[in-house]
Amino acid sequence: MEVTLKDVLNLAKEIPAKYLEETLERLQEIKEKSDSEEKAKGSSCPHCESEKIVRNGKRNGKQAYLCRNCGKTFVETATSAVAYSHSSETVWEQVIRDTVYGVPLDQTAADLDLNHSTVFHMRHKILNRVEQELLSNPVVLQGVCETDEAYILESVKGRKIPEGYHRPARKHGAVAAKRGISNEYICLQTSITGDGKAIAVASNRAMPSKEEIVGVFGDKIAEDTVVLCDGNPNYDALNESCTVAHTKRINKVNGFHSFIKARNRNARGFATIYLNRYSAFFSFIFANADTAVKEIYNLMTSRTHSFSTISCVRFQNLCNV
Repeated sequence: MEVTLKDVLNLAKEIPAKYLEETLERLQEIKEKSDSEEKAKGSSCPHCESEKIVRNGKRNGKQAYLCRNCGKTFVETATSAVAYSHSSETVWEQVIRDTVYGVPLDQTAADLDLNHSTVFHMRHKILNRVEQELLSNPVVLQGVCETDEAYILESVKGRKIPEGYHRPARKHGAVAAKRGISNEYICLQTSITGDGKAIAVASNRAMPSKEEIVGVFGDKIAEDTVVLCDGNPNYDALNESCTVAHTKRINKVNGFHSFIKARNRNARGFATIYLNRYSAFFSFIFANADTAVKEIYNLMTSRTHSFSTISCVRFQNLCNV
């Protein structure tokens, strides 16, 4: 059984008051033991890549190191996606787990005794880091793949609707004013391989054109790939890169659509500007939730110069369709 930070916090809340002092002393002993066993996250200095590093006290509760080569100091999370964060790695791992399993922000904030804005920024750093990883190492469509589009109701959650917008404001989770596909829906182009690797990219507010299909999938298709799709003839534009076959049996990609739509309903709609970020995240964790938490945790804590500011994360690679 995997023990999480929530399990420890929930148990701590039930401890009788007369045992609180003893519990605190025991936790302090465990923390001191952990500190004595700590090792540098990387085997080299992030500034000069020298391996001549030694411990150099603590900084904001994190182990600090001194490089004997360049003389610079750094903490264990330097240049990682969690650099300068005041939250421990245990808290980050719990936020990652809640993000993977679709736990609402307010519930995560309450469980970890954090501010809503803090958890929001942590979650979007996680989403942004996964998106950047997929942009750097995109999924390659090979073998037999299923491709289709899904339609997600647009949302301006977190913003005021501008004057002259094409529709009036509505409550979160409300339905579209028009029946069928309309300009209130965002087209999400998706594809999934036989082993569950997925791609999902928001393209426009209507059926995807040939140019948009080639723009999303064209450079991600390996040779001898067979793409199964529905009766949309625009997918024939991929024939130059692969073999396109039209069929009604595309259950795997439809399952991926159901997964995304279920998460969207649970959140009462994702803000459209962040749709590509969420889509990349869902592509990463689909059919891989058991190992996704550890993989994302390693991405967040690896010293690969992946650090970005909150301001950058909030405005980077926004979806504007």
